[in-house]
Amino acid sequence: MRIINAHVHMVELEKMLALDPELEINLDLPVFSNLAQTMSLLDPESLIAQMDEAGIEKTVLFACEAPVIYSSNEYVAGLCKAYPQRFIGFASVNPKRKDAAVVIEKAILQLGLKGVKFHPPLQNFYPNDKNIFSLYKKIEELNVPVVFHIGTTPFGSMVKLDQANPILIDEVACNFPNLRIMLTHLGTLWQNEAFMVTEKNANVYIDTSAYLYEIRQLMTEDLVTRVGLNKFIFGTDYPMPFGDSTHRMKDFVDCINNLDLPPEAKEMIFSKNFESFMKPKVKPALKAKDLLGKFKIA
Repeated sequence: MRIINAHVHMVELEKMLALDPELEINLDLPVFSNLAQTMSLLDPESLIAQMDEAGIEKTVLFACEAPVIYSSNEYVAGLCKAYPQRFIGFASVNPKRKDAAVVIEKAILQLGLKGVKFHPPLQNFYPNDKNIFSLYKKIEELNVPVVFHIGTTPFGSMVKLDQANPILIDEVACNFPNLRIMLTHLGTLWQNEAFMVTEKNANVYIDTSAYLYEIRQLMTEDLVTRVGLNKFIFGTDYPMPFGDSTHRMKDFVDCINNLDLPPEAKEMIFSKNFESFMKPKVKPALKAKDLLGKFKIA
């Protein structure tokens, strides 16, 4: 069975520190408690070793123009060029930049990146802000998908939690029905709202990069079937720790394999749904006036 990990970060630590040397990082926050172990994973060979151990064929690398998890489009594109059979790159830009559309167009058309990732809390914006809708239009025109961080975020007072509310993405999905959107982390701890947005909108998917116990508790056959067997995409959020545990991709693969789901559902989660997410598709809606010709209405 093919496995694709659709949620991985490779942080440019030195550049991140140089960009904002006055950035205050609270080492008491759980996300930083295993900082030494996490930093040791920020190497392409360590990433590939974990992929091999877990049986993962390919991984999506996210650029991130934001504090703490900074990674440039050029860096991600370079890793994808060095390991073309293993990595797929997604671009990033702070949407409040005046040249944001130009940056994304260059990343897709010149650097060869395959999608876009936003982190609203770290980038300090609201995804339903009408001022950035023109950027979504550009992404839609480029025929690439977009990922939004939603749900809980572990960076304390550095971020505002309401910017990660999945309900905000519903407005984006409604205004751009042909824009393929992926939500992250099973929406936790906003999982109900995230599942509602995913279930409601044909163009919205959600990834599984949550705590292992959350995956086991939330991804029941009833819920997965209701939200959509075609909507869940495997991801692990490497190299972020979960609680006190150092990140290990194989644990997430094993967790999905041990869910009480049919084999065909697991195959969809591990690769087929991601492949669908990556394919441009426009399905024109049927107009009400055409219903008379399609159905016999008494």
